Amino acid sequence: MKSSYKIALLGSALCLTTPLQAAEGEWQQEIVPYMWGSGMNGTTGVRDIEGEVDMSFGDILSDLEFAFMGAYRAQRDQFSVTVDGIYMALGEDVKGPRGAVKGTVDMDQTALEVDLGWDLSDRFTVFGGLRYIDITSDIMLKGPNDTRVRGKGSEQWIDPVIGAHYTYPFSDKWSAMLRGDIGGFGVGSQFAWQGIAELRWQVRPNIGIVGAYRYIDMDYSSGRGPTYFLYDMAISGPALGVAFAF
Repeated sequence: MKSSYKIALLGSALCLTTPLQAAEGEWQQEIVPYMWGSGMNGTTGVRDIEGEVDMSFGDILSDLEFAFMGAYRAQRDQFSVTVDGIYMALGEDVKGPRGAVKGTVDMDQTALEVDLGWDLSDRFTVFGGLRYIDITSDIMLKGPNDTRVRGKGSEQWIDPVIGAHYTYPFSDKWSAMLRGDIGGFGVGSQFAWQGIAELRWQVRPNIGIVGAYRYIDMDYSSGRGPTYFLYDMAISGPALGVAFAF
């Protein structure tokens, strides 16, 4: 039995930092709490229950139970380390076509990415890393004649990631950054790719305001029958964060 429903899922995290300007031989560090106003579109499934996802940021916000998003970055000379994490708990009442199918969906997701970067120039950086995803879904549907279907599952995977970003400074206080990366390669997801456009205003030497637009697409599936799990999702939207350097 395949039933149609809507559920909000969040992909891996976004690091909202541009290359730090540190004194030679010294570490420069930065912490960035942020919010990502994402919408999502795609297909997800657990066991024999599969459905289409089409949710705006407003839909996701109304179903949000708890969330945390933050990034940490450290740089010394040409070398940098970035850690980016997200945790979200979502719950939603769902309905099928004509209201014949009703139910609930609960989902917890954790995403953690660690990247190592190397500056090829003052503006251009290449990086590689690992992206860990942990999704737990519990779907309960009730159909005509009190027919009940439940799909509950948990899935974890790790994607290798490679990419680059380019930074262009407009002035001492303003800069723009473009980032692109690809990952998965069949190791975790079949394929994943991401694009980010960012604008940064350095309010003070140790405080910056970062605005960005991000698009990420992930295609993951595993198992068959009772072990089947599908996550084929495109997530996009604006993000806003505050960077604290020390």
